[in-house]
Amino acid sequence: MEKRLIIAIALSFLVLLAFQFMGGKKKTQFAPAPISPVTKNAGTQASAALPQETAQRPEQSLKTEKGTETTIAAGEYEMVFSDIGGSVKKISVGEDLLFREEDPAKKLFAMENNLIPDLSGQKFTKNEGPDFLEYEFTEQGWITITKRFTFHKAFNYINLQVSAKNLSSRKIAFSYRMTGPSALEKAGQVIGRSFLEADIKVNDKIWKAKSVKQPQEKTGAISWAALKNRYFTLMLKPEASPGSVTVAQAPSKELAIYVNSQQYELVPGETVRNNYVFYAGPLDETKLQAGGYGMDEIVDYGFFGGVSKVLLSVLRFFHKWVKNWGAAIILLTLMVNFILFPLTLKSFASMQKMKKVQPHIHKLKELHKDNPQRLNKETMELYKEHNINPLGGCLPLLLQMPIFIALYQGLIRSIELKGANFLWIKDLSRPDAVPLPFKAPFIGDHINILPLLMVGVMMLQQRVSQASMSEGMTPEQASQQRMMMLFMPLLFGFLFYNMPSGLVLYWLTNTILMTIEQTAIARRIHA
Repeated sequence: MEKRLIIAIALSFLVLLAFQFMGGKKKTQFAPAPISPVTKNAGTQASAALPQETAQRPEQSLKTEKGTETTIAAGEYEMVFSDIGGSVKKISVGEDLLFREEDPAKKLFAMENNLIPDLSGQKFTKNEGPDFLEYEFTEQGWITITKRFTFHKAFNYINLQVSAKNLSSRKIAFSYRMTGPSALEKAGQVIGRSFLEADIKVNDKIWKAKSVKQPQEKTGAISWAALKNRYFTLMLKPEASPGSVTVAQAPSKELAIYVNSQQYELVPGETVRNNYVFYAGPLDETKLQAGGYGMDEIVDYGFFGGVSKVLLSVLRFFHKWVKNWGAAIILLTLMVNFILFPLTLKSFASMQKMKKVQPHIHKLKELHKDNPQRLNKETMELYKEHNINPLGGCLPLLLQMPIFIALYQGLIRSIELKGANFLWIKDLSRPDAVPLPFKAPFIGDHINILPLLMVGVMMLQQRVSQASMSEGMTPEQASQQRMMMLFMPLLFGFLFYNMPSGLVLYWLTNTILMTIEQTAIARRIHA
């Protein structure tokens, strides 16, 4: 949807340029792949079969018991742990729910392995300290599996250590599959788009997927694996690359990432330890950088990402001053227009020159209507004679295009606008949605006022532009201009109607400023 919107807006800009040139939860169960006795090592083929002297676990029936929950609040997040499987059943950040799962096999950090059946459903022993929570499962004479979670109150990170100790008298093969970032809530949708995406950094490249038809396994040097939506991310970074990670998708479009460990052969008394860093929180570069793990790479504002970051930095600066995000957007718009004003002035002067030579161009068209090459040559010579750049009137629009796209990419993902109010607008990250005392056809029981104001101001801008450029136009060109005066505002109104009000506020303010500038320049020229 986002790509189609940007393409539509880009086409709208192109139409404007051409015109100016012419005339001036319901959870669904996942089905993780079974754990085999042998898993792939990073970047290698499957290991050979284990030697026969490797110990084999005796058949035994294990019963699942009722679990006890432990709630940990640290940083901005709250996690609910269960001693069934020693896993996480719920994660929330403030009032935002990021993850919730009741099925033990689907909980975060639930494990299955090649030794103990239904490990995720077994009751672990809990040990708790001031900054850690530890779950341990022991099968006497066989193996001990431990999960130790360490918390940092100042950050949204936790450290996880998964360890396994061979309690038997013979060598055993050990591998596991652990549920990583999974079932992230589809929060903050825009026109039906959830922004839900799986990102995995493997071999120094970031692989992205919004959906997968079949489970996708990634092997190699895996730096981190994450799920993200519009505002938040669940992110897991292994200290050493695991054997592989698998991305799977449920019919309900939920995504889950599974970590497949390397294959270990443990001699009697040997312990293997795997360390992970887990982040649950907003897609905020500052917070992601705080732990020093290089996980801020997941923040992506698209093709004009560099411009987006600059604009957002300026927006945050203004917010520190005025303490309101709506006012900060208006100040940002004023700053952008101030920077572009010299080009706007030059553009308007160029359009005025174009208007003056229109009668000459009409004569050239009549003289050389059967010789397009001669017409083009004479026209260019006319432009050169009068020192006219045919594209001079397009410069502000050409520069507004990347700025608008960059701001769109930034504002639509900026968590600061979530819940921010301005005037009658309750949430700048959503349409303004003013309630109606009745239910109207097509629009329902509420109306978005801001896009309608934008349409009205755009029509006024088109009228001002028509008044300054209509002189010297042919009847056909004047008719085209009248059509554009109606078509462009209606098109933009349709595109922006359900957009976040913060973005509409930017474009409305920009249109008002452009209208004022054009009116002032026209009066100065004709004075």
